[in-house]
Amino acid sequence: MTSRASIIGPLHIGRSVGPVVIAALSLSGMAKAADQELWVGAWGFPSTSATIPVPANASTATVPGGAPSAPPNFDNVTVRQIVRISAPATRVRIRISNEFGERPMRLGSVHVALAGPEGASLLGSDHVVTFSGASSTVVPAGAPVLSDPVEWTIPALSQLAVSVYLPEATKPPAHRLQSYVSSIGNFTAAERMSGAQLQRTGALVSEVDIVSPAARRAVVTLGDSITEGFGSTPNAFKGWPDQLAERLAGNPGTRAWSLVDAGINSNRLLHDNPGANALARFDRDVLSVPAVGTVIVLEGINDIGYSQMRPEEAVTADDIIAAYKQLIARAHAHCISIIGATLTPFEDSHYFDAHGEQMRLAVNTWIRSSAAFDGVIDFDAALRDPVHPESVSSTLQRGDHLHPNDAGYSKMAAAIDLKLFESGESSCTIH
Repeated sequence: MTSRASIIGPLHIGRSVGPVVIAALSLSGMAKAADQELWVGAWGFPSTSATIPVPANASTATVPGGAPSAPPNFDNVTVRQIVRISAPATRVRIRISNEFGERPMRLGSVHVALAGPEGASLLGSDHVVTFSGASSTVVPAGAPVLSDPVEWTIPALSQLAVSVYLPEATKPPAHRLQSYVSSIGNFTAAERMSGAQLQRTGALVSEVDIVSPAARRAVVTLGDSITEGFGSTPNAFKGWPDQLAERLAGNPGTRAWSLVDAGINSNRLLHDNPGANALARFDRDVLSVPAVGTVIVLEGINDIGYSQMRPEEAVTADDIIAAYKQLIARAHAHCISIIGATLTPFEDSHYFDAHGEQMRLAVNTWIRSSAAFDGVIDFDAALRDPVHPESVSSTLQRGDHLHPNDAGYSKMAAAIDLKLFESGESSCTIH
């Protein structure tokens, strides 16, 4: 039994498409015509509407994010999110989401700067963010807003502090993210915000796009809390997508790629709550990402676990496989390669049972052997205990027997063969 993930079979899309150039045809003409206007997604944290349900047989410590609670409204405060772009940039734009808001959201002021320690911004790096030339705007209910470009040359893996002043009562998005919230007032231009406290809030900034001297396409990681990075050190960018981004940026053969993380805690393939199911959010959180070329899918363990907790929403291994086939077809329709990741062990977690383990094994067998995906990453092999393969190795998980710790996420990222992101020839065409 190998302890490293493996890549199974060559990448393909139906009629022998190469691994990473699937987006190249759709992008090459644009890049040649207006190279400096090629926008690429470089960071992400999708919004969602639902809180996290606590099962009757689980303590709050075992549920991603702990017990759900309705956060208070933001009202006349500044919220500062720390983000990290995955590739070098010459221009930056910010995407702010009100997609699950029931009322228009007024943005009084937005600034972006290089992030300093403990929620500070670095002196001399502050930039005003505008919207159609104005320093304030209103985001309609159910919509996002893209900022004007900020001219700014910064290296890959730069950490940015995005500060948003909300002058009116605004209900925060429900998706968990640790952001800094000020005392009363507009501190968007301040190096340090008055009374700033790190709070578990929703993500106002849902994506950062860049024009890059290197990156020409983006990989999107679609998944649940394991893809979101739950259990890793907060605001330290230690999740497996974060560490994959570091590997892509550090390898000369893969610097044409940026990365957008589209993991949502407790997400499932086939049922909502919390958040929209993966089939429902695929267009918004994957296909809409600028220059997306590849998606990595790590989804399904919550479908299995929730089948035990919620019999009315029980699914079968065949149901999960059918969902994968839908994602594959929809990705291929847009000339996007799609990589399947095996489901990681979960014995002794709060929703484990023997039937669920048999489902997980059946799903993983299909992922490895069907050749339906364009590539396979074996996260199961990367994390499992060699003596008890039903369990995550004790040194690689945070104590809930489900979510990796920093070392576990590092093992996952190291298990991804970067050959998946090397250039090749493509016969895929978009009509």
